[in-house]
Amino acid sequence: MRVHCSVVVVVLVLFGVADAANGQTFQLVSQTPLPARGSAEDAAGHYSSLCIIKYLNSFTSYQFPNPFPPGQDPLSRLEFPIDQWFGELAVGYRAHWWSMHGQARVNLTRESARPMQDSDWDDETQPGQKTIFSESKCRLNRGLLVDLHLALAPPDFLVRPVVGWRYQYFYFTTHDGYQGDISGNGWDLPGDGINFRQIFYHTYIGGVAATRMRNLPLFGRDRELRVEAQFDYGFVTAANEDLHLLREGERITRENTKGHCWHLALSARLRWCERVTMRFDGDFQRIITHGDHTLTNRAFGLDFSFDGSRVWSDQLSLSATAEFPF
Repeated sequence: MRVHCSVVVVVLVLFGVADAANGQTFQLVSQTPLPARGSAEDAAGHYSSLCIIKYLNSFTSYQFPNPFPPGQDPLSRLEFPIDQWFGELAVGYRAHWWSMHGQARVNLTRESARPMQDSDWDDETQPGQKTIFSESKCRLNRGLLVDLHLALAPPDFLVRPVVGWRYQYFYFTTHDGYQGDISGNGWDLPGDGINFRQIFYHTYIGGVAATRMRNLPLFGRDRELRVEAQFDYGFVTAANEDLHLLREGERITRENTKGHCWHLALSARLRWCERVTMRFDGDFQRIITHGDHTLTNRAFGLDFSFDGSRVWSDQLSLSATAEFPF
């Protein structure tokens, strides 16, 4: 059994990403060193990595209907941005016909560059008309994402089966917002407005396919390019809690939902020379769940629940790095 390590220095910033947060990401990676032939991904043994990533155009949202006539759907919708910097620690082990991989990400920054948005449709005479809208600054107090998977790689198989589990936790606080209504009225929302916690549990299956092109003529030299793609589909259970700090009493809404997630990850590694590999990664998840909605406020004797809530999240990250083994 051999254990390898290396240091990776960032040399590229992502380009051409039209994002409100200016979409730049990078990673610091520790990987197995490149052997004389093949690539680090072919070497057996333990490996580890340390990354820094920024999410782009990502969010998590929920909405619920009016359980009473005329049954507006939605009655209220809240959308929380995810564009903070995250640090990632990954460890794993590769054998001849199988591999195990585990990674954990935690947010390194808190404040979002984009606002949280809150919309309401509370006019019973016009069920389809949005009547109230607000935007607030938003901070991610804690974001934690864990991913564990096992991949099988029998000899000569082009696609390796993958089975895994994910855990995602987000805790947001909105603050210092502004709200307006359809009549043209508007008012400030000073201080903290909403505490929002959300958890997703994923169990997924999928596959990983990889190909390598040697002697690729690029930039005046023959180079090696390895491309890997992972696609998986998962079953998701979710729970979230919303505490409106500006409402009287202790107004709490909760959703318990079930649904699915599909996930696509792409990785391209270009061997620039014997000791330098350029690496480009993209990762996208879409989560959609449905379930019940519960409203409680003990100060007013409220405690009731109904079906029809919807929770969904899009999560996109991109990165560009250079790997220098030693």
